[in-house]
Amino acid sequence: MAGLRLLKGKYYIRVWIDGKEKLLPTGTANLRDAEVQKKRIERQEIEVKQKIRDEIDALKNRRTIQEGIDYFLKNIGAERNITESTVKSYRLAGKDFQNALNSLVYFDSIQRTNYSDLLAYLQSRYNPTTVNIRLRGIRCILNFLSEKGLIQLPFKVKQIKTDRQLPKFITPEEMDTIYKQVNDPKLAATFRVYEFTGMRLSELLHSRLTGNFIKVEQSKGRKERIIPIPAERVTDYLLATNEPYSIYHISHKFSVYCKQAGLKGKTIHALRHTFALRKLVETNNIQIVKELLGHSSVTVTEIYTTFPVDFLMQIFKDRAINTENYRPLIQA
Repeated sequence: MAGLRLLKGKYYIRVWIDGKEKLLPTGTANLRDAEVQKKRIERQEIEVKQKIRDEIDALKNRRTIQEGIDYFLKNIGAERNITESTVKSYRLAGKDFQNALNSLVYFDSIQRTNYSDLLAYLQSRYNPTTVNIRLRGIRCILNFLSEKGLIQLPFKVKQIKTDRQLPKFITPEEMDTIYKQVNDPKLAATFRVYEFTGMRLSELLHSRLTGNFIKVEQSKGRKERIIPIPAERVTDYLLATNEPYSIYHISHKFSVYCKQAGLKGKTIHALRHTFALRKLVETNNIQIVKELLGHSSVTVTEIYTTFPVDFLMQIFKDRAINTENYRPLIQA
């Protein structure tokens, strides 16, 4: 049965839920009015107790933003077979998400209006390209948690519009200048493998040699693919993959050598763009280039067709990759 307690001049109705006392305010100092409310509570005791239990359970099950992000980072790698670099990008996205909404603790406290706070935070710190990278990561985190039934999506994450830039590539003459800076044979061999296969940075560590072909076993989107490698570069591949350098070391050193060569704004990913453009000159077939790069859609590959053909031929015609090394794949 319910009881009454007088606290600070106001009456509270005492009920017991699972052996614990719970005080419900009456809002009145009048005993008679409080008794009326108590009798009503007693009549509705079952419903009231169940409501209170539901509220307690909801409170216990509230998902904090930190818990959600930790759960995502713990499980996403195993479930989707993504690379370490992608996990690192997700971790940075989660950190920015928390920092942008640092006054909020629980996911169910996030409102649609908080999306503008998130955008303002990201745009005050990063260029548009990086902003979109973070937004893609945040969208993946939220969608993953929503699919698991752990949260409800607080808002729809949309990428911001950016000026479309042409892929940055490296001319044959610039590559010669870069290699002149390299005093480590293993690094030089590693760079040549990227230059002549167009692999993504992390794919080297998840590949193996089969004759004059490289099989990438953990490609983006969990799609295996086979890339031809010129016969004269097989030795480079064997050297590069014998106790290989970390992808951070490879990327960092390439950027250092580019600066030493007087090239600004060039990263090792430019070798992938360079490979794509050289193959486009060689084959004049966007579908083949798509397959070699492992793109999910030819629409992604079409960015390379924005370069005038005559321009590309002028740059690469004397240094295109030997077509004989690629004929088996073209026939597949």
